[in-house]
Parts: sequence; C-alpha cells; structure tokens
Amino acid sequence: KIVKHSEISALDTIIEVGPGRGILTDEMMDISKKIIAVEIDKKLAVALCEKYEGRKNITIINEDFLKYNPPLKRKLKFVANLPYCISTAVISKILSLSNWDTAVLMVQKEVANRLRAQPNSPDYSVLSIVCQVRCSVEKLFNVPNTCFNPVPEVTSTVVKLSRLKKPLIKKSNEKFFFNVVRSAFLHRRKTLLNSLSMELKIDKKVLEEQISLAGISPLCRAETVPINGFVKLAEKVAIGRSVGG
Repeated sequence: KIVKHSEISALDTIIEVGPGRGILTDEMMDISKKIIAVEIDKKLAVALCEKYEGRKNITIINEDFLKYNPPLKRKLKFVANLPYCISTAVISKILSLSNWDTAVLMVQKEVANRLRAQPNSPDYSVLSIVCQVRCSVEKLFNVPNTCFNPVPEVTSTVVKLSRLKKPLIKKSNEKFFFNVVRSAFLHRRKTLLNSLSMELKIDKKVLEEQISLAGISPLCRAETVPINGFVKLAEKVAIGRSVGG
C-alpha cells in the first residue's frame, strides 16, 4: 500500500530511510530507476549489499540519514518506514531540501496528527506549521500494531507530504519566521504578546502594535493563530524588531 500510494515511476530517484531487511525495497526495486537505501545499522547494511548484489539500480549507504547528504542534482522522492525515535528530525531534514517532490512515510500516529493539525487543536504545534508552510499533508491510512513483530504499544500512520510549488514563505525569510513560531509556542500558557516579548527581546509596546497590524489579538495564544496569520505576524514583527531594537 505504501508503494502504491508513492506512485513511483521508472524515472524516479527514491531515497529510503532505514530499509532494515529490505521489505519495502523489494516492492520498489523493479519499478524505480534508482533507489538509495540509507541504513545506519552496519550488519543490516552488509546484508542488504549481499541481498541486492548485481542490482545496478540499488545503492546501499551505511550512514546515519541525519548526517547523510542526498544528491542535489536529482528530484527526490522519499519512501520509508521511519525509525520513530528520529522521525521528526528526518522529516525536518527532508523539508529543508530544495529538490524533493513527495514523501510517503510511516510514522507514529501522534506525529501524523501533529503534521496535519489545524489551529485550536491540542496537536497544533511548531511541527504543524514548519511542515504546512512547505507542503500539503495527507493521511493515507493507519497501520495497527498487530502488523508488527514484536507488537509495539503504538499505532502507526502512513502520510504523504507533497511539496508546494510555491512555499508560503520565502527561503530568505525562513530563519526568522521559524524563530517567531518557536518563540510563540515556547510558552503555550502565556499570551502571544508575552511569549514573543520574552523570547525576541522587542519593546513590548512596539510588538503589541505589530501583532495588531497583523490582524491578530496580542492577548491570544499561539495555538489559535492560523498559519497565514503567522506569515503576516512574522512580516510585521520583522518591522517591529527594526524599530524597537
């Protein structure tokens, strides 16, 4: 089902994070022109090299994906059952790349909920915004824990991330935008004004004015602000920062 939803063509370059014993790889190897399987475990990587010896379209990389530099001259498609302990870090790395197209990933259900969350939801977070300003997020299906051996205590969800042709923020503005978002969520129980003033060190009166100019109440909390609101907020706060020091 994961491979089917990935809509792999013969021309696609696939990066598989954590191939393990190659169960997904087996399903893709006769479809994709190029599969790069990045496996951190040395024994598994050696076994994969032996298993796929002679397959010119499969490259096994024995490396931590978080330290791996994917090829930049090809459009990439990611397909993976992610290691849950690093799933957020892996997704963040994928989102930061400039040449990816889609990613079909199995993650813990709670992470999938955060990726898709909307304002006023307990799952709405920095991850929700970091993801949705760069791509659309689609829930494909849940995977019950009985599908695994040994049986874990969590439910899994497969999601599809599709990169937006035009991100909601410019690349040059990303760093400050994400700083504003993280600052807003750092003190969830505080008002947006108080949280931002504590973290950004901007004069409170100036900051209050800029938040209002973004069409947002300074007394609201971060989890109520929609993503387009954060985009406007970052633009106005950047002005306030230059005015208020």
